[in-house]
Order: sequence, then C-alpha cells, then structure tokens
Amino acid sequence: MLKTNKGFTLIELLVVIAIIGILSSIVLASLNTARDRANRAAAQANLSGVLPAAVICTDDGTALNHAATPGTTLVCAGSTAVWPTLPTGWSYTVSGDWDLTTSDGNFEYSAAGPSSATITCSETGCVAS
Repeated sequence: MLKTNKGFTLIELLVVIAIIGILSSIVLASLNTARDRANRAAAQANLSGVLPAAVICTDDGTALNHAATPGTTLVCAGSTAVWPTLPTGWSYTVSGDWDLTTSDGNFEYSAAGPSSATITCSETGCVAS
C-alpha cells in the first residue's frame, strides 16, 4: 500500500512565510513614502489657502503677522483669515522680512518639514522643494 502525504512540509511553509515577510516589508516602505507625499501635499494646500489673504493684506499695505500660533494668529491686522495649522512635523519658518508695509507688495513665507522638505510661498504662488 502506498502512503500518500497530504499537507505541506515544514520547509515549504517556512519559504512561504519568508516570501510574505519580504513582500510586506516592500509594501510598508511604499506606504511610508506615500504618507510623506500626502503630508507634503497637505502642507502645500494649507499654505496656498493663505495666499489670497496675504495678497489682500499686501495690496492694502498691511503687514503680515508671523504665524506664532497657527490656527489662531490672524494673517494680518483687519483680516479674518488665520494661519492654518500644518501637518505633524511641519512648522513655519521666517524667511526674510515679515514686515510687509513696504510699497512693493512683495512677500514670502515658508514651512519646513521632515527630510529637509520646504514649501515657499510668495505673491506668485507656492513651490515645494
């Protein structure tokens, strides 16, 4: 009589578990990259949302306020817009002069995030680098 084995050997099971482990580590690495890109896009969207208020402030000759407390600090005196809160790991950086009472109407504000990512906004728009 022939004895037929039904099932898998231990080696076959270990190989399958190893392959699943390798594939899951690749997927998790891809998810982290996607999460970083999503946070960068969210930060850029938040900063772009402030642009209209900043342009109106500079057109009126009103100085921009530094985003000391995001979510509560007004963009400028007389504005109802506030500096938005940024995703975790992102913070506003002071670049140049925040006192924009000069007649040229130029301004620049930026935010720094993880992995040396920065987003700089000026009167012409926001650029990520």
